[in-house]
Amino acid sequence: MRTITTPPPVVPVRLHGGRPVLEPIAQHAWESRVVFNPAAALITEADEWHRLAERWKLPRAARRQIAQAGGVVALVYRAQGAYDPMRHHAPSRLGLALLTPTLELVYRFPFPVVDATADFHNLGVEDPRCTRVGDTYYIFYTGYATEVLGDPKAPRRIQICLASTQDFLDWKLHGPIPGELNQVDNKNAALFPEPVDGRWLLLHRPMAGPDAMTIHWAEAQEVTGPWKSRGMLLPSYTYREFAQSWIGAGGPPIALDHRRFLMIYHQGHYTHEGAREYNLAAALLDFAQTASPVVGRIEPLMRPAAEGERQGDPELGVDNVLFTCAAYLWNGQVVIPYAGADSRIFGASVPLEPLVRALEQASR
Repeated sequence: MRTITTPPPVVPVRLHGGRPVLEPIAQHAWESRVVFNPAAALITEADEWHRLAERWKLPRAARRQIAQAGGVVALVYRAQGAYDPMRHHAPSRLGLALLTPTLELVYRFPFPVVDATADFHNLGVEDPRCTRVGDTYYIFYTGYATEVLGDPKAPRRIQICLASTQDFLDWKLHGPIPGELNQVDNKNAALFPEPVDGRWLLLHRPMAGPDAMTIHWAEAQEVTGPWKSRGMLLPSYTYREFAQSWIGAGGPPIALDHRRFLMIYHQGHYTHEGAREYNLAAALLDFAQTASPVVGRIEPLMRPAAEGERQGDPELGVDNVLFTCAAYLWNGQVVIPYAGADSRIFGASVPLEPLVRALEQASR
């Protein structure tokens, strides 16, 4: 049986000495407690970020910082404030921050860009993943909703929802995605950056039904669906240290070459005593293969170690957690914005070529 203590062949480096790249703001009621699980869109084309800078009305100093950095990362992050007695819940909303490609903060908007008001996410807009298609940025996210707002005993729904934008400020809410994926509670949806064999592919993780709590994949002719499940893509390994383990998608897979993709994802575990741990892992997918596209896996790639990863907001009590909804390539590095203990946003990087070589040599 596997052990979680096996060291990874390639070790990620925590950026900025392990300090958070984004923290809550006490003066903003909607994000006063925690910020976590961000989507990220790296924008390096000068004409595109200039267009966005005009739309965002960025100060000159922010524009200079972006120009000097060679691009901007639009970070669409999940935020929670105080408990709302009307909802019997602390709703999650999405905020927007702009960072350099190496995750230095440039500018932060003081308001949520997607609020928890639609009936399909009236309890929370959660865990977005962003994929750019042409001039449109699509975010697949978890819509957390109740049939009767204010009734803590009313049934809850957890659905994969879709929103799109061209500027990260004005959003079209498409609602729960059409097709069969929302027949059970479902989450962790991440769109591939390009079609494979003429079909769009989507990672997701059903919470019930056959092969629940593993990474599944689905296909569609259009980004907006309807989506049809292709079943399980990756099961979880078992570990001697844990009574239960599961996995789910991180950010959208990164396109490499020859129909290959790098996938950063998360592992969740419960110990025999009931304690929780979330790690980051990596897999290499090759769709030129005729059998399974999974070439190799590294589990774990990164475990909670720093204080901000092992201990989070004391009232929420979500400790020992690394969770990511994004990864992108920058100067030969895979940059991973991630949340520590569901409370703060951090960054890590790992060199691409050694990681891919290690995955090619890893067994499935």
